Amino acid sequence: MSDEIKINSNNIADEPRVEFKLISDRSIFNVVNKEINQTLVEISGYDLQINFNLEYLNTMEDIESAIEGLGNLFRDIILERLLAQKKQNG
Repeated sequence: MSDEIKINSNNIADEPRVEFKLISDRSIFNVVNKEINQTLVEISGYDLQINFNLEYLNTMEDIESAIEGLGNLFRDIILERLLAQKKQNG
């Protein structure tokens, strides 16, 4: 099964503004290394939507493929940020 990673970043000049409550409207998901009690990854934001196309997630193989795709997505993001930081720091 071939997976493609898509990053959606629309730049719309005249989009409507939305207000959120600072604390209660913010979603936070953490990946914590329990051995050292440190957060390794934090996903947070307002109006986070995590959608699964359940029509195509019917078997464990489908689910494992989706999980592998998420891992690849985060690997790419982490490596991109590390490379950018190393460039910046010389």
